[in-house]
Amino acid sequence: MEQLPLWIGLGRINEIKWGITPQEWLESHWYVRFNDMILAEPSSTFFVFALAFIILYVSLKFLNNTHQEKSRFWFGLSMLSWSLSTFSAGVSYQILSYELKCAGQTECLWTTPWEIVYLILYVLSVKFLVIGVSVCCGEGRFRSILKRYAIIAALLYFIIITVGVIVPDQFLISFENMVLFLVPSYFMMFGLNLVNFLRTKQALDLRLMKAWVGMLLITVSYFGFYLSGISTRLWQQGIWFNANDVLHILLILWALYIANKIEPLVKDKK
Repeated sequence: MEQLPLWIGLGRINEIKWGITPQEWLESHWYVRFNDMILAEPSSTFFVFALAFIILYVSLKFLNNTHQEKSRFWFGLSMLSWSLSTFSAGVSYQILSYELKCAGQTECLWTTPWEIVYLILYVLSVKFLVIGVSVCCGEGRFRSILKRYAIIAALLYFIIITVGVIVPDQFLISFENMVLFLVPSYFMMFGLNLVNFLRTKQALDLRLMKAWVGMLLITVSYFGFYLSGISTRLWQQGIWFNANDVLHILLILWALYIANKIEPLVKDKK
């Protein structure tokens, strides 16, 4: 099948190649044929879309029950943006990976517009989360600083992505660069919740600190599994389970933690 039409014109990213041929991709991935299409990584597709639907559920919990609390609106918007980013990632990294990157190519493409949209939406999600945390946990001058930081950082990342697409530059539009860019946000939120908890011993601050530590452990687990080579050894035995699966399963647990432990306590700090 010819390559599916791209729904956003981000032309120069097509110049970045993956370094493998379509045949090499087929030999190194689990896939199923559906008519004349190659559907990639069935189990990984299940995990990523399960994550997307669970995050959407979390977003609706916040947005349907804002109780006129601005923090709950921002939490809900963050989860909604994260859910949409996950759907976009699932299309390109998982189910249609071959069709978007390899079909009709002599050498597979490294990325697609779907992945650029994923990066942008996920960064927006974290910045919305920073604003939400600033409203439910921050006050005064520090609340304003966090809000300004979130807005400026989001604009800066959009510039970085734009440059990465135009040049094009693989690192600037990579998952790894996005993770590095987001690290300060989590440290700032952890610092705010730590200071609050030491002063007031509020349950929300403690639970949010656990969430930020959990996200750090999830990220370390992803990169640790990726670098370990375990997924390659498993695939040699016919078992498809990679670092993305580790990431998505752990994020499902993280999202459920937000839904059950964080959502009931979120309200604006007066």
